[in-house]
Amino acid sequence: MTRRLTIVLPLKGRHLFTFRFLTHANAMRLPYRILMADGWVNDRVAARIEGGRQEFPALDLDYVRYPDDVNFSRFYAKLSDAVSRVRTPYVMLADNDDFLARRGLDRALDFLDAHEDFVSARGHQVGFSVYVGIGAAPGSIRGRFNQMAMDNEFDDVDGETPLDRIRQGGLCHRLHYAVYRTEVLASIMREVAELNFSDLMLYEDFVAMRSVTFGKARINKETITYYSQAGTGVSFQPLRDWARHLLRSNFTSDAHALVARIVEAASGGDAALAATVEETVRTMLERRYGAFLTSNYGPSERIKGALRRSWPALVNGLQTFPRFSARRQREAILTTLRKVGASAEDLQAIRDELEVVKECLSPASFAAYAGPFQSSVRSDATREWL
Repeated sequence: MTRRLTIVLPLKGRHLFTFRFLTHANAMRLPYRILMADGWVNDRVAARIEGGRQEFPALDLDYVRYPDDVNFSRFYAKLSDAVSRVRTPYVMLADNDDFLARRGLDRALDFLDAHEDFVSARGHQVGFSVYVGIGAAPGSIRGRFNQMAMDNEFDDVDGETPLDRIRQGGLCHRLHYAVYRTEVLASIMREVAELNFSDLMLYEDFVAMRSVTFGKARINKETITYYSQAGTGVSFQPLRDWARHLLRSNFTSDAHALVARIVEAASGGDAALAATVEETVRTMLERRYGAFLTSNYGPSERIKGALRRSWPALVNGLQTFPRFSARRQREAILTTLRKVGASAEDLQAIRDELEVVKECLSPASFAAYAGPFQSSVRSDATREWL
């Protein structure tokens, strides 16, 4: 069949999460091409993926080995090269610790086919946590749903000018996981590799802002396109010393470069407009980083940081204790979607998708995809596998 969408899956370790992702994609029979860009190659893992037609017969897989992601520069170069390899009209980035929602993605593709002035489209993103046991590592690869929440974004970013759209949704980081016209995301990733940001926060802000300078962004308020697991990300560093980071990195100069590139893209050479765009972008970033520093390094977070350092087991236990609200939260999400117009078919598709995710989080599923690697996992003291 002719593919419309390529999923670009950047990899760096966490090999068992990769197999969980593929197990889910195969169970959903995702009709998309999956391009896996591996920046931390393990030969046993690579051999299993490259010979994966029998294990994942429903998938169209392309596995590409890259040099190790030893720094952000290598990571950005890998992303740019991987997106440049895409030959389908649409492309999407995904993380191997999350899951894709087929019905919502198909609706996004259909929308972009019919609306040339939109460059990206997505549905809602649902975040969830997993419970496996009190004191277990946060972000377990298996367990039961512990909490679930949907984003509260319901409006398109559809202003007529780039400045209008920046004001509407210029710091919407969920655009990172939208479906894009391939030429747009390829352009963005080329610029990311060129600018070579020293911090992933700047990368995320740039992708969000730069994307809406190309055109409008669709949010289908009736669907879900992405299920994101909490506690598995590698970028959040709760004990990071930001004063030290700012003094020893290129954060400030990179932020200026980000602003300059957005101004250039949004103003089209109009000096008066450029001044307005620059002030708008700087103000948005100042508020963003001010809120970030307050929430992560304010008095309450300083207390939490002291607890993490002094009683890590206690904090871990508080983060991982069982909650019993996931079912109620799931029904609340479905009720919200029903109120904004989701059809009975849409809602049933979401229920079915969540059942497949639930199965992929089960011990039986874990035993199936992790079994051949159990000895390696037990002997590896790093987080390379999980």
